Amino acid sequence: MAIHDNGSPPGGRHAEPALVRHPAALATLAFENAEVGLAIIDGGGKLLAVNSFFRDLTGIPPDQALPDVDIGRLMPIGSALSLPLMPSSPGQGEWHEVYLSDAEGNEGELLLSVSALDGDGSRLLTLVPRGLLTGGLPARDALTGLGSPSLFKDRLDHAIARAERHERPLAVLLVALDRPPRRTSQVRWQLLEQVARRLRRVLREEDSLARLGDGRWGVIIEHPMTPQSLHAVALRLQEAMDAPFDQEGGSTLLTLSIGIARFPEDAEDGAALMEEAALALEQSRRLGPGTHAFRDRGLRKHIEARETLLEQLQAALLSPTGHFQLVFQPQCDARTGRWAGLEALVRWPRPRHGMAYPGELLPAVRELGGQVRLDRWVLGQVIALRAAWQASGVGLASLPLSVNLMAETLEQEVFDGCPLDHFLKRYPQPLTGLCLELPAAALDGLGENRRHLLKRLQRMGVTLVADGLGTAPVSLVALPALGVSGAKLAPAMMAEMDQSRLVRQGARGLIAGLHELGLATVAVGVETSEQFERVKRLGVAGVQGCYLCPPLTADELTARWGQDQP
Repeated sequence: MAIHDNGSPPGGRHAEPALVRHPAALATLAFENAEVGLAIIDGGGKLLAVNSFFRDLTGIPPDQALPDVDIGRLMPIGSALSLPLMPSSPGQGEWHEVYLSDAEGNEGELLLSVSALDGDGSRLLTLVPRGLLTGGLPARDALTGLGSPSLFKDRLDHAIARAERHERPLAVLLVALDRPPRRTSQVRWQLLEQVARRLRRVLREEDSLARLGDGRWGVIIEHPMTPQSLHAVALRLQEAMDAPFDQEGGSTLLTLSIGIARFPEDAEDGAALMEEAALALEQSRRLGPGTHAFRDRGLRKHIEARETLLEQLQAALLSPTGHFQLVFQPQCDARTGRWAGLEALVRWPRPRHGMAYPGELLPAVRELGGQVRLDRWVLGQVIALRAAWQASGVGLASLPLSVNLMAETLEQEVFDGCPLDHFLKRYPQPLTGLCLELPAAALDGLGENRRHLLKRLQRMGVTLVADGLGTAPVSLVALPALGVSGAKLAPAMMAEMDQSRLVRQGARGLIAGLHELGLATVAVGVETSEQFERVKRLGVAGVQGCYLCPPLTADELTARWGQDQP
């Protein structure tokens, strides 16, 4: 007995009682009178049968012939139909959210489950209003396959729990089309599918993306996360909209507005964070289409200032001699206070912003990937200055002159294919007296290529010093084997020793160990007489800091040498 597309059993309501009790008739009655919307489609997406509730939910007129109805044009469920299916009972499969608008444009949320019927590709669709679901929460959006609002909320709650546990930040981005498509339903769904695909391509796999409504999406960004990285993500999302979108009869341009809220700065629970992101989205829309806004309005100014800094720094790195300056800080003998060496320090007189010091300059250089360029410029300036001192007989030429290198400068594969030792061979002057201060962390677990590089540098007369000890893990025993002959304590240790007896005890043990290994130790960042006396008692060989002498220009060095040094 076949099921008619109007859901009535053969013979109508006055059929013989025995016929009505036939199992097929009972199945037909159950299909028609089910308290959920039910439909059967063939492998091509054509409707074979629907019950009255399904017609009501989807707006199919009672007199419309089902063979003329394409489910793909009726509802936005493309992704749900493409999933591999297992035979199941109605409503027992995974639930998907469906957004439908009525004739007045009011949007309603429905839940859809798709089940396989037989081997020919026929499927049973179960459709219910959002409020009738009593089981598990829907996991996916039926159209795009993205996470549903319920799943997004669940993921956000778990992300906040992880952030609290690991003391990490996270952020929520609310993304909305500035001009949602208002054409026929199918055209609108096609455009929303295209937008979702572009958003997904921009984000990392670990970022959570969900569709939160018609033309609205949510994104969760977890660690690592900074205001700068969030700004970059927002720009990439907006740039993903630049190319025209295909639609029936032509193409169209779309833009996004984005609101950004951060945990824990803007809110400390999921619901409040979403509210703050919504307020940020409103701020973005007031700025105009295609913009983004942080809930903390000061962040946008901070990020814009950072972008200006990076633009100016990029220009400076391309022509360093016209932008950067070198100053030199003496390293003094801890017993006599006399100069025992010099360290070259980079300064950047930033246009219209004043002097930029290493704490601001070096992270920005790393962000631009300019470490090798800057370090090489410093090395070239230092070698030339030592040669000038030697040629003019200035006594400063007798002092070791140190250059603090970033770890990237030790790489063999650099931008011009010229490793550090090859670069130094370009200079005819002997390199005796040149000290390279290398980050202690970069010396821990050093690869074979870098080990060979350090040996080649030593054969050229270069002295190696481990820098930043006390704040980074490093195997002290491995340092002499690498040819390291000196060690510098991190400036942070000076301030920490002022506050903590445990740090002072640790520093005492560290210095004693370095002495046992034959490494001359210099304490950096000595700014007070108390710090000076303390590190003297701990047995350091050298002291560097403003208490004894601030950084000086080359001319100031020459004048001070003549006045204060034999």
